[in-house]
Amino acid sequence: MFEWVEQQYGRKVERTEKLGKYNVVLCQQEKFLLVPVHHRTEKEMSELNQMAAYLVARGDLSVATIVPTTKGNLVAVHNGQHVALFRIPAQLYARTAPFGKELAKFHALGRYVPSNIVYCNRIGQWKQLWGKRLDQMELFWKEKWKQREDEFTDWFVESFPYYAGLAENAIQYIADTELDEHPYTIDAGTVCHERLPQALWAGGKEVKLPLDWVYDHCARDLAEWVRALYMQGEIEQLHLFFRDYERITPLSAFSFRLLYARLLFPIPYFEYVEGYYLAESEQEKKRYAQMLRSLIDRSQAYEVFLASFYEQLDLPKRFSLPVVRWLKK
Repeated sequence: MFEWVEQQYGRKVERTEKLGKYNVVLCQQEKFLLVPVHHRTEKEMSELNQMAAYLVARGDLSVATIVPTTKGNLVAVHNGQHVALFRIPAQLYARTAPFGKELAKFHALGRYVPSNIVYCNRIGQWKQLWGKRLDQMELFWKEKWKQREDEFTDWFVESFPYYAGLAENAIQYIADTELDEHPYTIDAGTVCHERLPQALWAGGKEVKLPLDWVYDHCARDLAEWVRALYMQGEIEQLHLFFRDYERITPLSAFSFRLLYARLLFPIPYFEYVEGYYLAESEQEKKRYAQMLRSLIDRSQAYEVFLASFYEQLDLPKRFSLPVVRWLKK
């Protein structure tokens, strides 16, 4: 790796160490993170780099920035794998404020990214993306209906109609929201995360890594954090999290309805099914099977959570927010 980094980036490596699952290379008192790049194009990387540069310029020194190769490319190939090199802050990030407050500040800065984000943009695309994902899985489900080769396939075949119904409800909920509600300034696009709970900095340490980002509505991050709290059995933190967030940025009815639609859409179900059938080892398959079984077993409890979500945050006092009727059965 030492020679490869010097060849590709013109930097002499003094030593390497680990930061979580990533390799860190040290060059002349600077630290760099070597990160695999999955499904990111050069154009997406360029936009991520623009977002990172803007946030650093606005004072967020916990953001890692992409280092181009000597040829000016943002992505390189190492051992057959696409990777990117990120310069990380000399002083690693350590949380000093509640996470809700920090996330609100991060989103507030991200709303003013000056560049026109195209390739990383997900604003207004949830309906189409979810519909496409649902259609693809329905075709796969029809195939598996005919060939039930193992217990997991039985679970998938029998549970899919229920989760397809949830997905359709989520898509319709967004459609209704776009008709009923008026978006405000805080509903503008901002720097968000593919999956906030999986981001390095969400754990209260390390760095903000642009590879984790997309450009979307803040409800994306909020919903995924709520989902993670629920799945970890930490729902009691909900009220405190939103209180801290809204002290910086009060949310609109439009925001809460988008958030609710994302909670309705069964993203974990899709990820577990896709993960199982793409898994390369039996151990990995077993892990996805256990997660799917747990998700199915907790489906009624999740319905109860969804039915009472707005009440848990005292939102009916502020807004008139519809709940999917069958959840209130």
